[in-house]
Amino acid sequence: MSMTFPSPFKVLLSALFVLLLPVCSVAQSADSASVSDTADKEWNIRPSISLGGGMLNYQGDLVASRSYFNPFQNKLAMHIMVSQPVTSFLNVNFYMLYGQLGADERTLARNLNFESQITVGGLNVSYNFDHLLAPDRIIEPWVSVGFQAFEFLSKTDLIDQYGNTYNYWSDGTIRDEPEMDIFLESAVEVTRDYVYETDIRQLNADGFGNYSERSFAVPVGVGFNLKLNSKMSYQMGMEYHWTFTDYIDGITAQSRGVRQGNDRTDKFLHTFLRLSYDLTPVPHEPIPDFSGADFGDADLDSIPDMSDDCPATPIGVQVDVRGCPLDNDNDGVADYRDNELNTPEGTVVDTNGVALTDQMIEQMYLEFLDESGKYSQYTNESYSMETGQRKTIRFKNKYSVKIGEFEEGINDSLANALLSMPDVTTRVTEDGRTIIEVGSFENLPDAVQRRIDLESAGIVTQDLVEKDASGGTSRVSNIEQDMVSREVSGMSVEEAVQKNKTLPPPKKLILDESAYTVNRPIDERSVTRAPDEQFGNNTVYRIQIGAFANKLSEDVYNDVNDLLVVTTEDGLTRYYAGAFTSYEQAAARKIDLLSRGFSGAYVVPFKEGKRTKLVETGATLSENVVPMSSSSSVNFGKVKFKVQLGAFKGNIPTDVLDAMMDLGRIDQREGGDGTTRYFTGEFNTYDEAKQLKERLSSQGFPDAFIAAEYDGKIITAQEGIQLLK
Repeated sequence: MSMTFPSPFKVLLSALFVLLLPVCSVAQSADSASVSDTADKEWNIRPSISLGGGMLNYQGDLVASRSYFNPFQNKLAMHIMVSQPVTSFLNVNFYMLYGQLGADERTLARNLNFESQITVGGLNVSYNFDHLLAPDRIIEPWVSVGFQAFEFLSKTDLIDQYGNTYNYWSDGTIRDEPEMDIFLESAVEVTRDYVYETDIRQLNADGFGNYSERSFAVPVGVGFNLKLNSKMSYQMGMEYHWTFTDYIDGITAQSRGVRQGNDRTDKFLHTFLRLSYDLTPVPHEPIPDFSGADFGDADLDSIPDMSDDCPATPIGVQVDVRGCPLDNDNDGVADYRDNELNTPEGTVVDTNGVALTDQMIEQMYLEFLDESGKYSQYTNESYSMETGQRKTIRFKNKYSVKIGEFEEGINDSLANALLSMPDVTTRVTEDGRTIIEVGSFENLPDAVQRRIDLESAGIVTQDLVEKDASGGTSRVSNIEQDMVSREVSGMSVEEAVQKNKTLPPPKKLILDESAYTVNRPIDERSVTRAPDEQFGNNTVYRIQIGAFANKLSEDVYNDVNDLLVVTTEDGLTRYYAGAFTSYEQAAARKIDLLSRGFSGAYVVPFKEGKRTKLVETGATLSENVVPMSSSSSVNFGKVKFKVQLGAFKGNIPTDVLDAMMDLGRIDQREGGDGTTRYFTGEFNTYDEAKQLKERLSSQGFPDAFIAAEYDGKIITAQEGIQLLK
């Protein structure tokens, strides 16, 4: 039995007209109604419009034995909705939904597929729990139920782009001939093009005839609103649609043979995100009535309130022409509250107008800067020009030495010298420049000293940078750096650098005065208090996880929190993780990175400003460590080696085609330029593919060569070998 329903588009237009008719009526009546009348009617109709997108998930006779919510069946959908509040917690919503449903079933018994264009028009009621939630909420849940009419246009994919019918063989392949003994040698393997070209209703595989492609459904939904502001909200939700038809996929309980389905109707799940905008006009605030207020005088000081800068002056206090109490000594404290009426001009006073002494001002300054609580004291007294009422808690700023900003690369010697230091960091600006910095100090004297040490060691620096708690940066002036340097060493930064550069580099600085001997006099360089590792006494181990000719996107290594990026003059950008003074720690970090998919990561040691070899650092592998083989690679099994027989544009030579048919299964790949490449074999190792290639070379395929496949894409054999390392 078939049923005829009105088009969803007609349903959409009719319901939209009914919904918006009251809005038009209110607008027309506004011309003849009073202002208060209009305001009342404005708030009766409060529509909002929503636009969104999401996914449709099919639930029906196909793939019914799999997981109920199969993500591989998801298809895109979009919708528009107009909402009208009935009460503060109840909305009536009219919506239009357009999308696709589909499924592909592949079993030993049957191989069915379909894709259906879905057009829906409907009405629902949503409930948002308003009377149960806080009025100032940002997030609110909702539930909904409704009724809808929809149209489905279902098609199936039965033939490929060349007109070959799909024949599904028990070995998992699809061929141009049915699975019969006579076609074992001649059947050619084909691939699905996923173009759904055949109308299921016209196919009439089960004798259903011209059944209706329209039906009704009941949607039930749940979700939440995130209020962005008074007009806009972000919504997320899901709706389950119980339909009244079992013909969406073309399979029912009355289908013939293996095509027979279950006796339940087809259903679908709609998950979505949408943005909603409230079309309600914002009512104008009433204009205050100032009539009669021009000459008002609330504080009775003879100055009208409209001209009174101090409208709350106590009654009886003498005021000036602005209406403010007199202050003859201009100390900010009115005479009627001033306990010291003749304070000298410019003197800092307290709230009673009494001058502050130098000792009191010093105490206030110490309290303002103090973080330890040593000087801060809570008091109820406040001051007219400065305050010590509360202790200010400040986050400590950090200081670092800026080596420079680089758009291109840096020379290898500088790169190796920097990589020898464990406290080197890099950051990339918005315009793509790389900033290299050294150290992170909590006080400025240590940062100044580190800059002197770097300059003395031959590394040119650019600046000292101060970083605040919010991540902002600013440079420390040269005057401030010299002031700090003179306090520590009695000389400016430049003088300290020049003095230290003239000294021979010691093997080890002696900073403890008791350790000096006649053979080792006091080293003037000790005033720099430089850490030993700066001069190469320690080896720094880093893990290199990549080297590329072009910089990668920032989110490639987003989860590597100890990343260091260095671009050298050869054009390569190298990515390092970590900085360790122990090889064991570096090896553990390398294993962690390998397990997270960073294949090819390896430990690189730096010592005395040079990149060196592990054997030169004294690092040795543990006896129980087994070298990684290709079978232990994270990509083992994902990389497949194949032998390419040839590549042809147009027809294949008859002799080549005959030779290919003798080989059995052939895999063909079409390129963008119209060339088709033919492959055979599929191996986990290069050596296995090499044996097949040598055999094929002697069988009439002299140009055969080895290629690899990874993630569905053909790559070179060398790239495949690298992925297995």
